[in-house]
Amino acid sequence: MKLYTWPLFCAGLLLCWVGQAESLPVTTAPKAAKPVPKADVVLCFGDSITAGYKNNRKIAYPTYLQDLVDSTKKSLVVINAGKGGENTFQGLSRFDKVLADSQPKYVIIMEGANDVVERLSPSATSFNLQNMAQKAKAAGAVPIMSTITPNSNSDFAPENYNPEIVTAAANAGFTLVDTYSRVITEWKNINTDGLHPNARGAKMIAEGFAEQVQGIKKSEEEAASSSGGGGGCFIATAAYGTALQPQVVLLKKFRDLRLLTNAPGQAFVQWYYAVSPPIADFIAQHELARLTVQIALLPLLATAWLLVEATLFQQITLLLAALTLLTSVWMRRRINSSQRP
Repeated sequence: MKLYTWPLFCAGLLLCWVGQAESLPVTTAPKAAKPVPKADVVLCFGDSITAGYKNNRKIAYPTYLQDLVDSTKKSLVVINAGKGGENTFQGLSRFDKVLADSQPKYVIIMEGANDVVERLSPSATSFNLQNMAQKAKAAGAVPIMSTITPNSNSDFAPENYNPEIVTAAANAGFTLVDTYSRVITEWKNINTDGLHPNARGAKMIAEGFAEQVQGIKKSEEEAASSSGGGGGCFIATAAYGTALQPQVVLLKKFRDLRLLTNAPGQAFVQWYYAVSPPIADFIAQHELARLTVQIALLPLLATAWLLVEATLFQQITLLLAALTLLTSVWMRRRINSSQRP
């Protein structure tokens, strides 16, 4: 073969090899199945009120909570981490391990019934509960605190502990469920021994926590899908910095349960969506504006709490107090006017 034919020969072999490679059937790897999203964990931490009467978890509130938030366990899985007989000091000592083992998305903290029985300091109880909530938040979970449930024995008074728990949750900005107020009017009929709720009582407790978990979860989903970053409550979110703040969650519940259920409310919400985004952008960029809006929202927050969270007893009490105040003012003005010459 002459020297000048070598390049032509090599080129021919290369073309033949390429043509053969192109004619071979192409095998593609099967597409990997999409991973199934892992269910978020709702950790229920507490004493025997959480664990269940005589450790019977079938009638404990976490069992009913699972049915209320997701009976299929596909998106939310409820874990019962109650331990009978412990006080908040003992609970705090085991909290870190339970938190690390369960890696929850939401942590419900309802403990202190044994603190009442052991006559521990209410300030120590509230401090321990707030400490647990702070640990949960530091671990990336959303803490939900609770007041202590009633005790039929008059020697023990959770009523002396709950105000400090409410204050501790409010000062730290944590969501609080006033479980005591939810069940006190029915307590005589929904407990087994004066301290532990029966099945009906456990379900009532679970309903209070379910409302908060579902409300927070909905807020998170709205915040993730909304380009405005506020999930609908643009101004409140800008004022408080995040859609997960209890104040924002409360206002969204007010919107869903009170405004969107009637035509005037729906019209207001539509108008609000149209005008609020640019206002929210300004508020988010100015600290003084954020503080001003937070103060301005206080009456609305009070109204929303009264209409959404307050029990019937609390609503009637506040209504009577308002009527008494108005009557007193009216009578004083009438007396003053009658004394004028």
